[in-house]
Amino acid sequence: MKTRYRQRRALALVLALAALAALAALAWLLVALVRGIGSLAGPDMRSLSDVRAVVLGEDWSSYFSTARTTEEQQAYLESTLDEAANLGANTVLFTGRVDGDPAQVLFRVKGKDLPVATAAAVTDNDRFLSRFDPVGYLIKQADARGMQAALLATGDDGGLLTAGAALPEWLQTAAAKEKLALYGLDAASAAALDGAKAAAEAAAAETGQAAQTSMPLLTYVGLTEGSGAPALLRKDDDPALLAAAYQLEAGRGLVLGELGSLLADGADAAVTLRYLQGDALPDVLAKEVPRALSIVSPDPAVTLYSENVYLIGTSDPEQPLTVNGQTVERTGDMGVWGLLVPLNMGANDITAVQGDATVTITVNRSSYTGGGSGAARPDGSVAAAPGQKLRITEPLASLLEDYTNSDSILMTAYEGAVATVKKSVSFVRSNRRTYAYQLENGGYILAKDCELLDASTPDAAFTGVERTTEGNMEVFTFTGAGTPLYTHTWEGNELTVTFLSASFSGQMPADLGFGGATVTAEATEAGGFSLHFVFNDVDPLWGYHVRYTADGTAQLLLKHQPERSDADTGPLTGVTVMLDPGHGDTDTGAVGVPEGDFPQEKDLNLAEALAAKYRLEQLGATVLMTRTDDSFPSLGDRIKALNDAAPDFFISVHHNSTNLDKETDDLVGTECYWFYTEGRPLAEALVNRMCAATGRKARGVFYNYFYVTRSNLCPAVLLETGFVSSPTEYQSCAGDLGLWAEGGAIAQAVLDCVPG
Repeated sequence: MKTRYRQRRALALVLALAALAALAALAWLLVALVRGIGSLAGPDMRSLSDVRAVVLGEDWSSYFSTARTTEEQQAYLESTLDEAANLGANTVLFTGRVDGDPAQVLFRVKGKDLPVATAAAVTDNDRFLSRFDPVGYLIKQADARGMQAALLATGDDGGLLTAGAALPEWLQTAAAKEKLALYGLDAASAAALDGAKAAAEAAAAETGQAAQTSMPLLTYVGLTEGSGAPALLRKDDDPALLAAAYQLEAGRGLVLGELGSLLADGADAAVTLRYLQGDALPDVLAKEVPRALSIVSPDPAVTLYSENVYLIGTSDPEQPLTVNGQTVERTGDMGVWGLLVPLNMGANDITAVQGDATVTITVNRSSYTGGGSGAARPDGSVAAAPGQKLRITEPLASLLEDYTNSDSILMTAYEGAVATVKKSVSFVRSNRRTYAYQLENGGYILAKDCELLDASTPDAAFTGVERTTEGNMEVFTFTGAGTPLYTHTWEGNELTVTFLSASFSGQMPADLGFGGATVTAEATEAGGFSLHFVFNDVDPLWGYHVRYTADGTAQLLLKHQPERSDADTGPLTGVTVMLDPGHGDTDTGAVGVPEGDFPQEKDLNLAEALAAKYRLEQLGATVLMTRTDDSFPSLGDRIKALNDAAPDFFISVHHNSTNLDKETDDLVGTECYWFYTEGRPLAEALVNRMCAATGRKARGVFYNYFYVTRSNLCPAVLLETGFVSSPTEYQSCAGDLGLWAEGGAIAQAVLDCVPG
């Protein structure tokens, strides 16, 4: 009996122990479920090229500095991931610390001697069998969304790791426990992480144990000069450079920016993602910088008059180079070099030597006597009789306030415009005697820009007007006959167009095609008529132009303001941009002579414009080009293309230079020129975006009367991207990263100027 009793007691004890074990297992499972244990599969090992991350900054972590319920914290973590995903991110990077108190962390840490403790906002909600783990929950929710969470490395003080600093032991333990990848926030912390990883691996090798830092220790750094090739690329608020680097650096991921900033204005993140769509970037620069030894500039066939000349040439960047025995210091990695050398009067032999290669040119210096001889010869122009008509014969001419000063432009006059001469003035211009004709409004037209008409030529006479719509432009075609010259004033929402030597006996349409706009027509005392338009901010005027038709009448074009689009094709859908690559064909621009396949300014202009075209089209824009190959449209051709196409923006793309009689490598930067004030915002946006993307000096925006900037149809500017007379900046302009950063910057500047 005792034996049976003992057996029953033993069986009962076993059953009780089993029940307790089951209960313990159930309790553990409940705790695990409540706490939200993360994925046990280890850190996400996706390809770096697939990583598109956002940083959860201090504005995010400060949420946990205040007591919250578990449900509130869960909702916050879920919304964070959803917001990141909506921005196009698949990775969130966080420090795990609570803003304002680096000793408080979101991890569940144990140990009396640790410099950190679990944040009170996390532990305040602890209950029996209920301990919320925000990091584990973040990992779990990220995994459910096909995303990953990763940890940013910080020191014991909560700041970024500095070079040589050790990775805190608690941070290594937390990362290993949660199987989180560790990232450095900048170059120094990335280096510290690499050091910590190497130290851990070395210690493990000595003990024969597996290293505790076996999780992937990846780094990302700011994309700056000398940063090398980081694992993840970051350049906040600059889609142009970020996208270009990502697409040109195979196997790299990227950081879109800080979540809070992106949520406040996610436009840049959206632009970056649009730039990343599509196939590999096309090759926009047809020529590469040769590494053969050469002297590109100056041209030996040209006589120089300066005491010095700045030589520019190509070479192998890995080998020493001397010019006339002087060692040349190198910049960049393409091998373009520059050196200032003195010149004697007469012939100067200049020899460049690199290894077994030698190149010699002879430069001639002469003194300049200057001056001409004899009286100014007439250019063939004649005086006009008062009241006689003239017609503009150049695609673009200037109506001047002072006929001796080309800067005193009152108005731009276009080919075909007819006006009445008030008086003729004979004067000497460029050592030739010529005439200027004063018109009825007091301005002067130079004889070289016009032809005199028969005295019986009548004034223009219009009897009515018809309105049609072309795209985002209202076209008012005058009935009657005549192509009169016109002037204008445009201030805010008011435009007055005055036609000279013309009459208007009809009525303007009641519906102008602009919401709330009005117009008043009245005759002027000088024998013309004016149209005074008043627009409003809801539907403002973007640009205007007067076009002369083949059947001898005039059209007034009024453009609506372009707007950002919500179309799937991109925010610039419906916006037309005309790009004008400067120079072309035999007009090489700067730097120097056509030396083999050395990319000249004309080539860089075209390459940059092609890159901008690609980026603009990714944003949905329609892009027109004045040239797409090594051709040379005349200035008149370019103006005609602008007026015929009536784009929303016109950008003439150039590269700058200076006289090569001084050291030029320090003369660098980007500048942009405008003529009409409507072009100034575009010029400012281009300089700002270009300098942010390339790191170049912002030289500013300036008024100037360049031929291609003188349009009222749309903002029209001339962009000087960088100085090709500087070997260092030339190499930046000619490199793939530089070209694509420039192209993206142009597209971004246009987007900045289109109202949302």
